[in-house]
Amino acid sequence: MDYKFNLQLEDTKLVLTSSSSLSNFLNNKVYKLKLKKYVLTTKTEENKLFFKKEIGYIKYKKIIEIIETYSSQNNINFSISEEIKRYIDERELYIKERSRVGLGIKKQSEEILTKYHDYRKIIDEQMARKLRDKQAWDSFFMYTMKKSANFSVPGSGKTSSVYGVYSFLSFQGLVDKIVMIGPKNSFISWKDEFYNCFKDKRELKLFNIQDYPNTRAKKNALLYEAAHKKNLLLFNYESLDSILEEVKNIIDEKTLLVFDEVHKIKNPNGKRAKNSLEISYKAKYTIVLTGTPIPNSYLDIKNLLNILYHEEYNDFFGFKDVQLQNPSEYDIEDINQKIQPFFCRTTKKQLEVPEANPDIIIPCEVSDEENQIFNILLLKYAKNKLALIIRLLQLESNPKMLLKAIYENHEDFSDVLDTTLDPEFIDYIDYSQDIVDLINSIDRTKKFNSCIQKVEELNLKEKSVIVWCIFVDSIQKLAYQLKKKGISAGIIFGNTSEEEREEILNKFKEKEIEVLITNPHTLAESVSLHSVCHDAIYYEYSYNLVHLLQSKDRIHRLGLEEGQYTQYYFLHSMFLTRENFIYSLDQRIYERLLEKERIMLDAIDKDVLETLGSIEEDIEIIFKDLEF
Repeated sequence: MDYKFNLQLEDTKLVLTSSSSLSNFLNNKVYKLKLKKYVLTTKTEENKLFFKKEIGYIKYKKIIEIIETYSSQNNINFSISEEIKRYIDERELYIKERSRVGLGIKKQSEEILTKYHDYRKIIDEQMARKLRDKQAWDSFFMYTMKKSANFSVPGSGKTSSVYGVYSFLSFQGLVDKIVMIGPKNSFISWKDEFYNCFKDKRELKLFNIQDYPNTRAKKNALLYEAAHKKNLLLFNYESLDSILEEVKNIIDEKTLLVFDEVHKIKNPNGKRAKNSLEISYKAKYTIVLTGTPIPNSYLDIKNLLNILYHEEYNDFFGFKDVQLQNPSEYDIEDINQKIQPFFCRTTKKQLEVPEANPDIIIPCEVSDEENQIFNILLLKYAKNKLALIIRLLQLESNPKMLLKAIYENHEDFSDVLDTTLDPEFIDYIDYSQDIVDLINSIDRTKKFNSCIQKVEELNLKEKSVIVWCIFVDSIQKLAYQLKKKGISAGIIFGNTSEEEREEILNKFKEKEIEVLITNPHTLAESVSLHSVCHDAIYYEYSYNLVHLLQSKDRIHRLGLEEGQYTQYYFLHSMFLTRENFIYSLDQRIYERLLEKERIMLDAIDKDVLETLGSIEEDIEIIFKDLEF
């Protein structure tokens, strides 16, 4: 009897069936060296070999080639099911066609103009708010591609473009709901923008996972309420851990699945990435949104590509981690060429948002006491530059924070600095009594006083003001001082509840609150304040361009009236080293941010994705030429 191999699909998995035992084949070096890595080793049968589900059609072709060569050398009759051949042909055609269509839309080619105009006509009828032309093209792109990314800058109206997709698909009867996964502080915007986009043309039927106090309540709500004709369902990334199966059950072919601020999914092997991947399998339409630059390396795009394309990630993109982490010039060209058809990107300049005024720098000459502590910190943290940045920021704001271990306040800066500290982080508070007395002698720093003075100046002109900080201590201390001077201040930080946050923002918009004091990782996403506020003071800030751009865009975004100004003020503490060298951490960080912004804008002009260097590179540049 002839020895036979047959390759077929069973429940979407590749299976090799043999006419007799596979033991000889499994002991062969060809199998061990070339094929075993693709095999599902947890499931075995004597004459069947099961392959991993996640491998794509390119790996299918490789597996076929390996088995074909082995069979030929060993006189084995090898056959491949027609289903597999058809699947491979369809996958190759599908991804190539998707790529062609994506490029065609971005070039606004003749062949798609009629479809675009038909799409535009319907969304204009369905929406109360009419999209700008560039937004409408982005919306058409996301609808046509079915699974795509929108990397438009903050403040360019990504949410409105998504609602354009929803309005068209729901009009066609293709979707009945949006499931949005994002940070909690984006929920207000998704609710507000629904009203702004549709007004009385569509009723909002909201499901907000934050309305339920515990896991049991959340699960019951998803089981009995979420499925009952809700058209906007909001989930934060953290909530998915305990309700993953329930969320998966409400996602079907009529779901428009949106991942907002997708850069929040950082670790490709982490819980958020795993949850997001599982949730996205059943959705026919998926959109990932981020207005932030790629912060470190192209490795940051792996999560969003996997969420969108699953097996196509390996099939079409196939980027290795090492290739994304440390790409050569050829790799960069290859990466951009492959991903370009699958994302759209719009700038505020393209939407004709009035340009902001040039930044105003406010230099703050520090006191002798502050300067003494500065030089002490340079010596103490000479070998730990990240800790030095944190300590200098604390010194500029409230030196008394120096008397607490850094880890006690790690939540203040972990998001802003885009890093986390290990709980075992060692930071000895071993100052002599003289230094402790010196620290305690400073009630308010020069920078603090300059900030209060600038707020008072703007307040006298009846201008609303946002003050951006890093530390909760600074937020509270500034608010206390302003209130003593008769200026009403609202504060928002991590522990502020969603209800309180919404109330404070509404009061600020209604001018009941004159000054809003907050930090970028709390308020920097999806909040629009450009109609009421045009002045922002940067009291504390770091080298994280993501948060700078997002914070700027709270008051500088689409919808800003023509001729309206936008003004940013940056406070710079100026120190003097023992070598009589004037040094400003703020100035160095500011200049680094400008350089990163230039790199990002150049990349946008070239329609490629940028990389902005590592944290280590940032720190090296910030302390360049400074002697320790």
